[in-house]
Parts: sequence; structure tokens; C-alpha cells
Amino acid sequence: MSVVITTGLEPLALLNDLVRIPSVTGDVDAAAARLLEVVADAGFDAHRDIAGNVVMTWGEGAADDEILLLGHLDTVPGEIAVRHDDGRLHGRGTVDAKGPLAAALTAVSRLPRNPGRRVTVIAACDEEGASLGARHLCSRIGPTHLVVLEPSGWDTVTTAYRGCVRVTVTVRRSTTHHAGPFAGAADVLVALLGDAQRALHRDAERAVDRVQMRVNALNTHEDGSSERADAAIEVRIPGGVAVDAILAQLSGLLGDAHLKVVSACEPVAVSRGNPVARALARAITVAGGRPRYTTKTGTSDLNVVLPAWGCAAAVYGPGDCSLDHTPRESIDVGELRRGADVLEAAVRSLR
Repeated sequence: MSVVITTGLEPLALLNDLVRIPSVTGDVDAAAARLLEVVADAGFDAHRDIAGNVVMTWGEGAADDEILLLGHLDTVPGEIAVRHDDGRLHGRGTVDAKGPLAAALTAVSRLPRNPGRRVTVIAACDEEGASLGARHLCSRIGPTHLVVLEPSGWDTVTTAYRGCVRVTVTVRRSTTHHAGPFAGAADVLVALLGDAQRALHRDAERAVDRVQMRVNALNTHEDGSSERADAAIEVRIPGGVAVDAILAQLSGLLGDAHLKVVSACEPVAVSRGNPVARALARAITVAGGRPRYTTKTGTSDLNVVLPAWGCAAAVYGPGDCSLDHTPRESIDVGELRRGADVLEAAVRSLR
């Protein structure tokens, strides 16, 4: 009788494959097709759900007794030539967040084919957008243990994120001559936004404790009789500040401007003592590191799924998050491999 020994995926080869296929939010089909092909060859049961997420399962087990590693396949725009030099792999998504995803798939592929419980890796389709993939997942049975795959550095566990409110603000006015004394729609909107930024500002020593309002886009339209100015804004909110409170404050600050909520998620935090955070910390120690903990100023799909599932959870992934969304995005190959080792040890201990 012959024995087949499975050594699992190799993180650099997998990541190199994934980053060579662009997958900007809203256009992930080609990357998803390739990912399905690769993981099926490695022994995963894999499919895309109706939202477009790639769902990859290893082993069998009850749906209510599952370890879930949740990453994302989409990236922000911005082409970066893929190259491997000086021990680093360069390319869009190497850090945010195909690197953590490749590390997780590698880790899971090293487990026994039937690990005694279900282990699932999900590559969400639009974390960089409105998190529609994660919002779809909220309706499934929640896992017992959850690792959200975002870069934190191979020796660091993320335990909290700020929340975020994204809205569009619209001001309408009758058209006036540009040389006249009356403020146009854009003038009014810019003044309102400036007042709102100053009113929402909260001094805090740490960035994660600040309320931060940013204007992401500003457009104007005229049709001869009226003019309209639109702005896309986002407000990042720390723990202890609720989405509803920020929306109420914005409504009062922006007067008769029209507000439309695009998306919103509350701040989220987990205990360092929960089983997932402890498992990751132990695995980092075994790998020769000293576990660190951090709170992120942005958001992740943890903000979306944790309130729905209420399970033990933490966020982890190799890569320098200061390179997220930048033209310098790259990952240290040694760190990528250490991240896979940490994830493997953590998942084994959770079994």
C-alpha cells in the first residue's frame, strides 16, 4: 500500500501567484478563479458563495464547531510591479491582505486532512469596499474560534479597531453668477465640512483614541437653474463612541445639507485573554518572538462579523501594516513564513 504524504502549500509561491492577478475591489473574479484552482489541488473543498467570497474548507466537522480564518482577496487600486529581491516580495496586496491569506492557507494545508473539526479559510470579496462579503457571512452559523487575517507583524496580535461612518453630504442652491456676492453650493458645503471637522475633533495622545473626519471626494454639478455640491466623508470613531451619536452630531452640524449613510460599523475590541489571542501569543513565543498587542486606527471585517457571532477572536497576519495602500507595499519573505508557522501552531492548539 502506498502512502501519500502531503506537505502543504508554500507561502511565497502561493502569494507570488495571487499578487500577479490584480483584484481591485469589484473586480476579483480572475483572482478568485485562480485561488479556487490552487486550493482544490491542495486538497481543500472550495467554492464561491453568492456574495463572491471564496470559501475553503479543510476537514469535516459540525458547522457549529469551527475554526474560521477570515481574510480578503480584494485590494485597493494602484499597480505595483511584482518582483522578488533582497528577501522581499513586492506587489499590490502582498501586505493587505493576500500575504496573511497565503500564510493562513499554508498553515491549514499542513494540518491532518481530517483534523477532527472543521477548519475554514474565507477570502472575502470586498473588505476594502463596503464589506458586503463579510455582511453576507453574518447570516451563517458563527464559528467557535475566529482569526481575522490582517497584517500586524508576525509577532503582534491586533485586539481592537476604531469604527467608521461613511456618508455622502449634499448641498443644493439656485445657480448664481460666479462673480456675484452669493455663496455657491460648493462654498456652503466646504464651510460646513470645515466646521464639522473642527467640532468633531477630539484631542488624544493616541491616534486610536481620536475622532477623525476626512473628506474623500468633492464634486459639483450645474444644470443652468440649480447647482449641487456633493462630498464623500468618513468619520473614524474610537471605542466608547457610538455610530448613532456621531450621525446625530453630524446631522446637527451640517444644517440643511442632505446626509446619506453609505456604511457604518461600530468600534470593536476583544480580550487579550480570549482563547484565540492566547493561542496566537503562545505560537509567537514558540516561534522565538515576544508577543505584542496593538489597536488599529482603521477598520477590518472584524468590525462587521464579531457583533453578529460573538465568538472568541483576534486579528493576526504577517506584514508591516504601515505599507498598506502605499506604492511601497511589500513583505519580508522570512516574516511571511514565520507568520504561516505561527498560524499553524495556533490552529493546532485550538483543536
